[in-house]
Amino acid sequence: MVMPLLTTKLHIPPIRRELVPRPRLIERLNAGLDRKLTLVSAPAGFGKTTLLSEWIAGCAQTEPKVRVAWLSLDEGDNDPLRFWAHSIAALQTVQPAVGKSALTGLQSPQAPPIEAFLTGLINEIAEIPDPLAFVLDDFYCVEADPIHHALAFLLEHLPPQMHLIIATRSDPPLSLSRLRGRGQLSELRTADLRFAEDEAAAFLNDVMGLGLSPEDVAALEERTEGWIVGLHMASLAMRGRSDLSGFIKAFSGSHRFILDYLGEEVLAQQSPDVQEFLLKTSILERMTAPLCDAVTARDDSRTILTYLEGANLFLVPLDDERRWYRYHQLFADLLRSRLEQTQPAQVPALHLRASEWYETNGLLPEAVAHAFAAEDVDRVATMLEGNALSLITYGRLKTSLGWLKALPPEMVRSRPWLCVAYAWALAYKGSFTEALACLDGLDAEARAVDLSGKSAYIAGHINAIRFYVASVRPLADKEAEQYAHRALAMLPERDVRTRSLVAVLLGMLQRMNFQYAAARETLSGTLALARASGQEYAMVDLLCQLARVEATQGYLNRSAAICRKALQMAEEYGRVSGERLPVVSYAHVTLASILREWNQLDDAKGHAEAAIDLSRQWGHPSSLVNGYIALLSIHLALGDIPSALNTVRKIRQLDTHVRQRYSLWLETWELKVRLAVGDVDSAARWADDRDLTFPDASHWMHSVMNLVLAKMRIAQFNRGTVQNLDDTIAHLAVSVERMEMMESWRGTIELLILQSIALQAIGEDDRAIAALARALSLAEPEGYVRTFIDEGEPMAILLRQAAGRGIAVEYMGKLLSEWAKESARSETAGQSPSLPTGVEPLTEREWEVLRLLAIGLSNREIAEQLFLAVGTVKKYTSNIYGKLSVHSRTQAAAKARELGLL
Repeated sequence: MVMPLLTTKLHIPPIRRELVPRPRLIERLNAGLDRKLTLVSAPAGFGKTTLLSEWIAGCAQTEPKVRVAWLSLDEGDNDPLRFWAHSIAALQTVQPAVGKSALTGLQSPQAPPIEAFLTGLINEIAEIPDPLAFVLDDFYCVEADPIHHALAFLLEHLPPQMHLIIATRSDPPLSLSRLRGRGQLSELRTADLRFAEDEAAAFLNDVMGLGLSPEDVAALEERTEGWIVGLHMASLAMRGRSDLSGFIKAFSGSHRFILDYLGEEVLAQQSPDVQEFLLKTSILERMTAPLCDAVTARDDSRTILTYLEGANLFLVPLDDERRWYRYHQLFADLLRSRLEQTQPAQVPALHLRASEWYETNGLLPEAVAHAFAAEDVDRVATMLEGNALSLITYGRLKTSLGWLKALPPEMVRSRPWLCVAYAWALAYKGSFTEALACLDGLDAEARAVDLSGKSAYIAGHINAIRFYVASVRPLADKEAEQYAHRALAMLPERDVRTRSLVAVLLGMLQRMNFQYAAARETLSGTLALARASGQEYAMVDLLCQLARVEATQGYLNRSAAICRKALQMAEEYGRVSGERLPVVSYAHVTLASILREWNQLDDAKGHAEAAIDLSRQWGHPSSLVNGYIALLSIHLALGDIPSALNTVRKIRQLDTHVRQRYSLWLETWELKVRLAVGDVDSAARWADDRDLTFPDASHWMHSVMNLVLAKMRIAQFNRGTVQNLDDTIAHLAVSVERMEMMESWRGTIELLILQSIALQAIGEDDRAIAALARALSLAEPEGYVRTFIDEGEPMAILLRQAAGRGIAVEYMGKLLSEWAKESARSETAGQSPSLPTGVEPLTEREWEVLRLLAIGLSNREIAEQLFLAVGTVKKYTSNIYGKLSVHSRTQAAAKARELGLL
């Protein structure tokens, strides 16, 4: 009997109208042709068939030309006779004679054994002269073991010119690991097929015509995780809507298009048992088999997770060992929605089971989150009492503060350790007034009883928090240090974390007051305690602060070594725990400063950006300010004034209380930036408005301000706006003597350099060279570079004169070489980007205005950034419009991008 064939199953699907070209995947498919099998395995809606259609359309242009046979499978193809009949028919679209005799034998009443049938078919395929690819689409529909066994035989004996491609929603039961091990398997999986951001933008804007902003595209791509059908459905739902950004923020798996698709294509296809598992585990952000067992009250979760992964049921592995998983966001949304609809009474109990499992396994953040979801605030309070400080210091500041604020106020007031935790969180956040108010009731309780045991412990924390608040004030005084000693006297030695924090802050205070030996003793002693107790967080924190002591005093090599040790410890901790230690941001900041000094600017920038990233995660304002200042200094060294000004803008956008706390430091850098852009008059007016004068350098921050003010006075003298430098030179001489007495070598080097430039400016060349020689002798062992070349041409002249006198010849050669590179780079950086013929070039200032205009700043904001009048900015903007032949900001930005200016 001749089996009727459904010829539409053999048709290669045409390229879709809304195709987004995917050259990176086409290249992967072409590269896989040298192997036996390409597996394209992903859940529904990830564009498997569309990709293969695009690839086939390009096969005619390959050399040698690849001929492609196609078979679309369905559930009826579980009949081996039907499967192989259609397979041979597909191959005959490439070579009409192939498989005829094999098919005749297969359809005879006495069909030959499958291996005999396949042997004949393989021999006939081997006669085809051209490369051949055979695509089996929707292979997940085929579940018959005889077909799987036969396909395995075919793969084992596949003719060399033939390549098999299987597109499926779930992995076929073939020996994939063996093929992988032999290098005979090429794979494209969900992570490969998901749309990247640029592909999502092309689909949403070019194909669907939505005109979304880059921010909206990125948000939707993240929400759908690049799921192509999800993007398609979202775009359909957005048609006719005015508030697209609002829709994107609210878009979820409970949207009716997604709900219908996932419900019909995925969930309804599963057995009731699997559906029940999916619904109950949907409350979990991530899951592992023991956790799923605890939540579902079953013991076969590992088996089900393995099945779900193999079936590509929107399950995302989170590690290489396949221990932890999560659901695709939109699929999880669907499951949670179904759970709420069908089993609402079960939800709190499921969350409570999850909370108990997480607490038992030491995963407190997840345990607290699920306890909140179960609305069990007593359980939340009990867990936070003993663990909130740990959560805060390990980078959960924002989360912990949110949890504590969510608890009933009377519950917090009635539990002393909750009050302590709340006060710590508020202090870390920078809400000092609220933190101190939170301590008032506790102070009274601690004084009312004998300070021993629990009350003494609480009193120790009270003093530690008061010390924290006092120590981060500008120019903290002796009162702050008294709080530290009280805290250390009351805190038990077992509380290494809190004692380490107090030591870190005390060491910082001592460092800022030039008490370097005392700071080392404070930090090193506590480091030994932390090391003995195995407290990684405390050890990293203490190392970071030791590194800052060394760097501030001027020992760059020792500081860099300590920074790298702290970074290594934090990396090892992250490998074991899966968590980052945000306090290591201080090591990144310090190392960024050192690498900048060594003129390794690209590496320095990477560390500054890493510090900012960690600080944002942490929510700690002090480390964030440090990161921004480090990045700002690197932008200035690179001569990238627009980026430096943009960083200044970000600093200005910090909370008011943060800016007030670091006002002196931030004012110093405002002055530095004004001098860096060459606006000396503006810098002088700005300093006069704030009544900035040379302060007594009894504090590190005062010494930094002194340096910048001296720089400004020298610049004013060179411009003729001040008549002499007598006061400046006298002040520098006193400051040098003071810095040397306190063994603050970095400050000494910087002051000597300014002293040499000031003396040079008034014609005192011999004294200038003598000051420079002293600076060189101190700087050479630590490899200082930028401190010299940042001073520009005047320093270059002095360096050449010193070289001519035989001073530090080898070191001088290095500095002059770095100066030459700096000059070449500065000339290149100072040039405006080239424009096409006929377009008038932009001036450097017009280019800076264009950069700021393009990121959306108003005329007033641009004026503030560039220290210009608003009217001047308007003039520059008008010039830009004229040169680019545009009439608006939007047009100017678009034209600039088109011309490659941005």
